[in-house]
Amino acid sequence: MELNSWGQSFINAMTTLWSKIASFIPDLLAALFIVLLGFVIARVLDAVLGKGLAKLGLDRLMAGAGVTRLLARIGIRMPVSALVGKIIYWFVVLTFVVSAAETLGLGRVSATLDAFTLYLPKVFGAALILLAGLLLSHLANGVVKGAAEGMGIDYAAGVGRFVQGLLVIITVSLVIGQLQIETALLNTVIAIVLVSFGAAAALALGLGSRELVAEIIAGVYVREIYTVGDRIRVDELEGVIEEIGTVKTQLLTDEGQIVSVSNRSLINRQVSR
Repeated sequence: MELNSWGQSFINAMTTLWSKIASFIPDLLAALFIVLLGFVIARVLDAVLGKGLAKLGLDRLMAGAGVTRLLARIGIRMPVSALVGKIIYWFVVLTFVVSAAETLGLGRVSATLDAFTLYLPKVFGAALILLAGLLLSHLANGVVKGAAEGMGIDYAAGVGRFVQGLLVIITVSLVIGQLQIETALLNTVIAIVLVSFGAAAALALGLGSRELVAEIIAGVYVREIYTVGDRIRVDELEGVIEEIGTVKTQLLTDEGQIVSVSNRSLINRQVSR
């Protein structure tokens, strides 16, 4: 009698187990189908988006902005178009994996993956901000450098790099904010640095650099009036213009000597040709 009772209990347990397995198999098959479908869709989007961005010239644009070189330094040696495709690929895959976990009733796993998937758009947005900021800083470097060279400023390259570095710092701050990382301290430090630099520059220009600024401005007018090769006479000095610098102009005298003349003197004094 007792043996029959144990046998019946075993049969009931196995029946319950097989019943649960039988009810779980459709969910498992559905989850596998969802994951497989996700991989297929992700693969298609990866190929289409990667090739499309490459044909639009994204790789050339990013290479010109220095983004490709920056990615190579951190170990990412693939075109930016392919990188964007891979990001979309894994985003789509994770989205379908979340759906599969919900189908299997894995609530905690689904919640964790769902939170991670919802955070990915912020990462993608931060990457776009970073790329746009680096591109803008590169363009600003060229524009500022060209404008400074047009004014005859000797340190035009340094001015361009300073503007580029400033824009990169601002971009990094925006990227960190997009990732919802606390940036109050970083923003405060950046603000202090910018205000300090601005105050120092204003103080230097207002007190100790008035003469220098006047020479630089005079140099702009000198370039409009004279060109290299002109023969001029300033007071008792006569020679041929060899170079018009930021603050001084160099003359080659008849004796073969190079003499520097301040740009202001060429504006304020009587000069004959």
